Amino acid sequence: MARPQRARRTVLGGTFDRLHAGHWALLRTAMRRGDDVAIGLTSDRYIATHPKPARERIQPYAQRRRALARWLRREYPRRRWRIVPLENGYGRSIEPGFDRLVVSAETVEGARRVNAERRRRHLPPLRVEIVPLVLADDLLPVSSHRIRQKVIDRYGRRRSPIRIALAIDPILAAAPWRRELRRVFPRARFEVRSPREVLREPCAELGLVIREPGERTAGSLRIVAPRLRLAPRRLTPGERPSQQVASVWPPRRTRRGTRSRNA
Repeated sequence: MARPQRARRTVLGGTFDRLHAGHWALLRTAMRRGDDVAIGLTSDRYIATHPKPARERIQPYAQRRRALARWLRREYPRRRWRIVPLENGYGRSIEPGFDRLVVSAETVEGARRVNAERRRRHLPPLRVEIVPLVLADDLLPVSSHRIRQKVIDRYGRRRSPIRIALAIDPILAAAPWRRELRRVFPRARFEVRSPREVLREPCAELGLVIREPGERTAGSLRIVAPRLRLAPRRLTPGERPSQQVASVWPPRRTRRGTRSRNA
């Protein structure tokens, strides 16, 4: 008779202040990868001794725990999970019995420290699952800090107009492009610049360098964003410019499951 397969046990941790799209990606990955999921939630004491940006605006532990539990009950009503206070940088990740650790792309170094500590304790290392960052409209990560500052909402939508430096060759094509780009960024503030200014002297939150396709030459779209290097995209004659730009910003799902384009 075959022995029953052991349940996969997964662990992750964080502050989970103002639950947002980045948190949801972490939690969904953990729930996919584990049959039993332990979530370390940083305590108020831990936050007090480990400074974070705008720390005074972080919700208290009880409020964060309620919001996290409510989301888990709604999204995974039949799954096993538990929320435990996180008082240090390891939590339950250095206990025996766990198989996998879920981290974001920004906290990979923490996963290395966890496995180093496990080896020191003669425990097998955890398999590390790295979840890519969820990007907001301005191609910066969705984060609790930026939500606390009221720059974006929990879905990554900008709460204030985004500044876009726009360089178009030939310049005569600028007006149609601005009109098309407002389909993607209806509240954006466009600043017309030269390609050199956009590429070498960042002067806005995003930069777009557009070369119109001609009869014998291919067009291109280059997006200049902080902390990201994006390869130029080929522009196909006849394709709506807004389709080219919008392809970089995939639609996000709202709470009710409807798709939302960037504001």
